[in-house]
Amino acid sequence: MTTPPAPPTDAAEGAARERLIRERLNFQLQTLGRATQTGAFLAAVLLWSIFLLLTREPLVLAWAAQMHAVQAVRAALLRRTARDYPPARHPDTLPSRAVGHVIPMLVLASIAWGLSAWLLIPPGSAHDAQAPILVVILFGMMAASIPAIMPLPGAVLAWLAPIALLLAARFAWMGGPQGWIIGAGALLFGATMGRFAMAQHRLQVASLRTQLEKEALTDQLVARTRELQRLNQERSRFFASASHDLRQPVHALALFSRALQRDLEGQPARAVADRVVQATDAVSGLLNAMLDISKIDAGAVVPRPSEVAIDQLFLRLAHLFESRASEAGIALRFHTGPEVLTTDSELVLRVLANFVDNAIKYSACGGILISARARGPKVRLAVWDTGRGIAADHLELVFDEFYQVDNPHRDVARGLGIGLAIARRLARLVGGEVGVCSRLGRGSVFWLDLPRHAALPAPATESAPLAAAPAAGHAPPRVLLLDDEAPVGEAIRLWLAPYCARIEITQSVAAARRQVMGSPEGFDAFIVDFRLADQQNGIEATAELRQLAGRKVPTILVTGDTDPARVRAAYASGLEVMFKPVQPELLLRTLRALIAQEAARSE
Repeated sequence: MTTPPAPPTDAAEGAARERLIRERLNFQLQTLGRATQTGAFLAAVLLWSIFLLLTREPLVLAWAAQMHAVQAVRAALLRRTARDYPPARHPDTLPSRAVGHVIPMLVLASIAWGLSAWLLIPPGSAHDAQAPILVVILFGMMAASIPAIMPLPGAVLAWLAPIALLLAARFAWMGGPQGWIIGAGALLFGATMGRFAMAQHRLQVASLRTQLEKEALTDQLVARTRELQRLNQERSRFFASASHDLRQPVHALALFSRALQRDLEGQPARAVADRVVQATDAVSGLLNAMLDISKIDAGAVVPRPSEVAIDQLFLRLAHLFESRASEAGIALRFHTGPEVLTTDSELVLRVLANFVDNAIKYSACGGILISARARGPKVRLAVWDTGRGIAADHLELVFDEFYQVDNPHRDVARGLGIGLAIARRLARLVGGEVGVCSRLGRGSVFWLDLPRHAALPAPATESAPLAAAPAAGHAPPRVLLLDDEAPVGEAIRLWLAPYCARIEITQSVAAARRQVMGSPEGFDAFIVDFRLADQQNGIEATAELRQLAGRKVPTILVTGDTDPARVRAAYASGLEVMFKPVQPELLLRTLRALIAQEAARSE
């Protein structure tokens, strides 16, 4: 049994980082070396040309020959390195063996340049007066070479030491005040350039170390971001799956309880049935609140802007909450002006209704003020309360999903903590922003900022609204249900049977196909579940059944999915979409309306 490798320690990571720094410096050494070839060649040509004109000494040509020979060898070695370590495989690093030739070649080049003082101005000749020209050119070249040699400390010594020593020796040999001064200056200048090069090297190493640390932090951040995205996707899939699985029995329970309530009309047990329906509706409300977020995220909620007067909006709020506030002993007051907004009044009303509902819920006494006030290019619609207030550390979190203040036991009677999350999403849909300010023991103010002068969009073409009931004289419909959950099918049959001439329950596409093919009179409507046990989904199954029926049979697509992608797919199908748990009365009304619409088109 092999032992798994130990995780990398800090020391190992540090060693790897230092090795990478060296390899990047090696790459810089190679790159800068290639970049300086042309400049070094031209400097050599300039130097020997000047002194050939000044001295006419044959040794000038000898120096030129040995200088260019060294440069040719260096160029060949640089080209070989570039061939052996192409940029495609080594974009920013080189191993140490790739630059092993650099120090020997720098020593040779430094000696060749240092010999210029001996060969261009031979000792004992009458050309010592040209020494300052040589010194200026060589000192300038030494200074210009610092960026090319500073990546490697050994390169600094290999380049500066020979040339400085040879220059100092030559001018010391010349003697006299001028010779000794130039010789000492050569040593001092070489040492100064060496210190400067090493300082640049340390700065470069520190810069590379910081860069690598930033790259490592960036890699960690990217990895953690991907992990968070993966976990978020898994969470979304889990909630979508759990929501779907939970909606199935609640959907059946809602249908069973309504059927029981209907059938127990006028009997003593009706009161129990009413309680069951009430409890089922409460659970359905919680599930539908979670569905609202999925609809918004899926883009299924589309704002329909129109001109709306704020006072009319506030009047609707008064109708919704006045009696409830009065029962709680809370005064509900409004402060507004003749402001008109271009927005979706239903979505804005829903946001404000959430604020008012919370204000009543968390205010034991006092009052609630709902105000509208212009703030530059925006209008602030605010709900002020005199409730318990919210601690400062909670304020940034209250608009997050499932976050609740002072509900550690997750009492579902106080909601799921997603009302404000929905409010924030709806606010963004209408181009607004929500906010909150609060003081413990004094109360809170929640607000919605909206643009004052938003342009009214061109009217969109809308489909005809569903009729509330079938046209008079139409026979009870024939309905085919396709749902792979037997309890759901039985619940729908039990609820719809009194209103239908015939209702067939199928649990597979094959069974539904047989029903369509074996029914000469056909069906007036299909009710199809989106997620089926077959390979086909409800949309694909509907297309096949309609083709077999030879006409576009009115279809209700029922789904318990809250995954945004599935919600988008459901709405994109063009079918009438209903989400589990479906309210039985709404299912019946929608079924009748679809059939009536189809009948009206056929007449």
